[in-house]
Amino acid sequence: MQKKLLLFLMIFVLIYSVNASEEADWLADRGTSGNWGTMIETAFSIMALDKEAGYGDLVVNGSRFLIDQLESCMESNSCNIKDTAIAVWALSEVGGNAIIVRDAGTWLLNSRSNVFTGELPSTNNQWFVQIVSTVAGVCTLTNTDTGANVFVDVNLSDGYVPWYEITADSEILTETTEDLNLDCTSLGRNSILSLINKKPDANGVDNFYIKQEEHNVKNVSISLGLACWGPNYRGGGCDSQEGRETTAYVLFALEKAGKTGDPSWLTQQTDLGLLENLFLYKVTDDAQYLTTLTNEKNSQGYWGNADLFATSILYGQLKPNTIVNGVDNWVASRRHPQGCWEVPLCSIEQTAVVLQSGSFQTAVQGCADQDGDSKCDDVDEDIDGDRLLNDLDPFPRNPDVNGNGVPDGEEDLDGDGFANYEDSDIDGDGVANERDRDPFDEAVGGPDRDPGGEVTVGAICNTSEGCLGSRNAIGECVDTPGDDCPRGDIDDCNVGGFCVTRDNCSGTYSSSCQCIADADCNTSGSGSGGGDTNTRDRGDGDEGSSVVLWSLLVLLLLIALGGGGFLAYKKGLLKFKFGKKKAPEAKYTPKLLPKNPGNYVPRMAQRAAAKIPKAAKGIEKDLDQSMEELEKLLGK
Repeated sequence: MQKKLLLFLMIFVLIYSVNASEEADWLADRGTSGNWGTMIETAFSIMALDKEAGYGDLVVNGSRFLIDQLESCMESNSCNIKDTAIAVWALSEVGGNAIIVRDAGTWLLNSRSNVFTGELPSTNNQWFVQIVSTVAGVCTLTNTDTGANVFVDVNLSDGYVPWYEITADSEILTETTEDLNLDCTSLGRNSILSLINKKPDANGVDNFYIKQEEHNVKNVSISLGLACWGPNYRGGGCDSQEGRETTAYVLFALEKAGKTGDPSWLTQQTDLGLLENLFLYKVTDDAQYLTTLTNEKNSQGYWGNADLFATSILYGQLKPNTIVNGVDNWVASRRHPQGCWEVPLCSIEQTAVVLQSGSFQTAVQGCADQDGDSKCDDVDEDIDGDRLLNDLDPFPRNPDVNGNGVPDGEEDLDGDGFANYEDSDIDGDGVANERDRDPFDEAVGGPDRDPGGEVTVGAICNTSEGCLGSRNAIGECVDTPGDDCPRGDIDDCNVGGFCVTRDNCSGTYSSSCQCIADADCNTSGSGSGGGDTNTRDRGDGDEGSSVVLWSLLVLLLLIALGGGGFLAYKKGLLKFKFGKKKAPEAKYTPKLLPKNPGNYVPRMAQRAAAKIPKAAKGIEKDLDQSMEELEKLLGK
């Protein structure tokens, strides 16, 4: 028994494992030598498969593919910046790629375009030059427009790397200065030259943003201003939806690479999309961006125009915040039966981003859970979680109709001091919610049906068919079931068909199955006339008599059979064996000498015809007499 139980458990675990990896298997099968198509598809694929067991080789191959692509395009500064940012994110996420993550992060920093503001350095906007070298020497910082310059000493004996501050009163800066040249030829090539900007964030905390970082160079041009990123290396084009989204990806990737990018330009933009708000929230920790995302989430559990890609990324970066409640159920509803996303057609990118984000949490498709309370909507009494029951809620899938941040159930519509969810008369029209046709509008409340708003639930009333009934919660008169009124409670009637009243008047059935007497019926006595009706026809009386007659016949037949059986028993014609039955005895089988087989023909004596016993004849005679007496009795 224990072995069978163990085998069953093993089979169950194996089945569960197969189901759990079905989606990852679909994605794994689409890769070839670590390449899933584009850099973005490959990046999200290795992040997705890295979360599953058994795909280590595919993750390594995919990482190698991304590294080869990055090394090739960075050398010629031809990388697509958004693709590079997502590749850096993926390589840092799966681990083991520190060198390429550092180098690609540096390339991203230097690929920025600058938006010059003309803002001179101040206490809230300081600029520094940092020079890291293994050789002592002197660098020259020059304004290429005016020719003014300053010298920066690199002294290794100090034991630390000094920063040179570019101040407002420096001769090399003017309000129109956009670029400076830093020449460190005397230091050789093994140097790191950086431009750093120090400024406080929205919370007043000082941040140091690396504006530019050049490795193994002797002479660089450093640019002042606000950094942004377009599609291509220092190619501009920031002021577009693509530019804003690319800038957001780069800022997030730099954070992953351990480098701090300056989000100042992006924070000043007004037309931010979902991903821009997300990544700004991640790099600045400013709650205003989270609030924006909260307000933009659809009640069905997604963001945007049912944007699966953005919704999945938001889920992955914001969990376990309650803002993601309901997302996994919506994502499950978009799953294709083949184990990919999204219906009706699957794609590598969509499937990879869903698995990478972990937004697919349930194997039950279509079990929507809008408010994330772990109750499927089809059994949840409050689908949107606003504390108003669905039957009462005029907008059961919108928890905040007014958009004021207060759930509908917690508002106080009539201002009586009771929140809507605990108020028995939400609109204050004097009619209880359960009887009010519109409990949120006092102008069309229940007074039309329940004058004065008095309680009428259960009150006796007459239905339109003229039957007794009782009022329901909205004032309708509901017939009492099973009272044979209308006749449809018991059986159907032929409306307009012939019938007979209790007074034996001919009539016709009404729509309520009542037998209405004809106008020429003049039967006297109480209850006569057309007003006294009967719902049964002439055959009802005959039917009752027949039932009584047959009941008597059955009873008499049982008595006769019982009496006859008793007489037969007394006269010995019927025998009953009582008591313990003797055990069967073994049959005796005589030993016979073998003889030739042949057809055996028994000799039988002729028997006389069977005679009827006298006792049986007596019983038969008694039964005949009983039946004759019964017929005489019924004839009377």
